[in-house]
Parts: sequence; C-alpha cells; structure tokens
Amino acid sequence: MTPTRYAPAFMAVAALLAAVLAAAQHHDACETAQQAFSECVPYVVGEEPAVTPNCCRGLGDISDMGDTAAQRGALCACILSEVKAAGGGRMEHGRAAGLAATCKVPIGFIPTKPDFNCST
Repeated sequence: MTPTRYAPAFMAVAALLAAVLAAAQHHDACETAQQAFSECVPYVVGEEPAVTPNCCRGLGDISDMGDTAAQRGALCACILSEVKAAGGGRMEHGRAAGLAATCKVPIGFIPTKPDFNCST
C-alpha cells in the first residue's frame, strides 16, 4: 500500500479538525467579549450614571480582538446578544455610541441600538 492512498482521508480529517478548532476559538472569543463588555452593560442600558474604568479596560480588550471584518462582525453580534440578555432589550443609543470616545479606545464595532446590524 502506498502512502498516497490515505492522503484524501488524512486531508478530510485535517479539514474537520481545523473547522472544529475554528469554531471553538470563535466560541471562546465570543465569551471573552461578552465578559469584557458586561462591565459596560449597566451604563449602556441606563442603570449606571457613568462609564467605569473596568468598562473601558474591557472595551480595550475587545478592540484588540477584532483583527478582521469577520471577527469584528462576530464580536459585535456577541456583544449585542449580551446587552439584549442582560439589559432586557434596552439600550441607550447615545451612551453606546459614545463609549469609544469616553474610554479613548479606537473601536468601531460596538452595537449602539437593539436592532444594530453587525454585518456592516
């Protein structure tokens, strides 16, 4: 038997493993982003009067995670689901839109309203 006989099967297993690892990394990144943004949720939904230092640190961590447009869209969707779940669907547009400036963090993919389109 030649080694090339098993090459297609090996490639299929390698592709499957790569897909599983990519899905696990996405899940981990989503959980990390949600945890980091959870410090901002009380402010964004209007329960806290000011942005906290922990919120700004979390925003900085999230900013470092979004290297590609696809990653930024996925992180945005994760953050949006966190805000909707924790804030009961409420979100104050002005507060969410001003987070980057308030925290001095260059980030452009933070959702600013409950129906925010994270794919753009």
